[in-house]
Amino acid sequence: MVAIATPVYPDFGKWLTYAEGVKSAEAIRRGILNVPTLEQYNNMVKAYNGLYVPICEQFGKLPITSFFRSAKLNVAVKGSKTSAHMSGLAIDIDCDGLKHVSNSDLYKWIRQNRWTLGYDQVITEFPDAAGKPSWIHVAYRATGNQRRQGMRAEKRPGQVIYIYE
Repeated sequence: MVAIATPVYPDFGKWLTYAEGVKSAEAIRRGILNVPTLEQYNNMVKAYNGLYVPICEQFGKLPITSFFRSAKLNVAVKGSKTSAHMSGLAIDIDCDGLKHVSNSDLYKWIRQNRWTLGYDQVITEFPDAAGKPSWIHVAYRATGNQRRQGMRAEKRPGQVIYIYE
């Protein structure tokens, strides 16, 4: 068993512990230590406060499937080479199985509140034939303007394409 992360930084707040923010089943399986630097942790704090807190205030605590990813872990999960997860600025949320909110509901709410949330990107990831997203990816920029982009990621033979909405 691999330690979750060292050093241990403080928890983010009432909605998320540090351990939850760095936990990865894939990292545990592969023996990859998923540890943010202080700069990456500070980015996580910004993303937590700017994105996750307002979402949780609306819907209650929602399941995070990925927050921080070390560069090694990002390669292991075949993440984008420019993934905001590696900077601690992206959160994947999966509402499957929840009765009070779906992934589609979450995406719509984020898009409807784009001017108050100030996110950079929100993406419905790999919707099924009925249009139901597998999860929602929401990212934040530490500096500069938040672009407030809405996209849908779809798998095509040998690639992933992003369709702006």
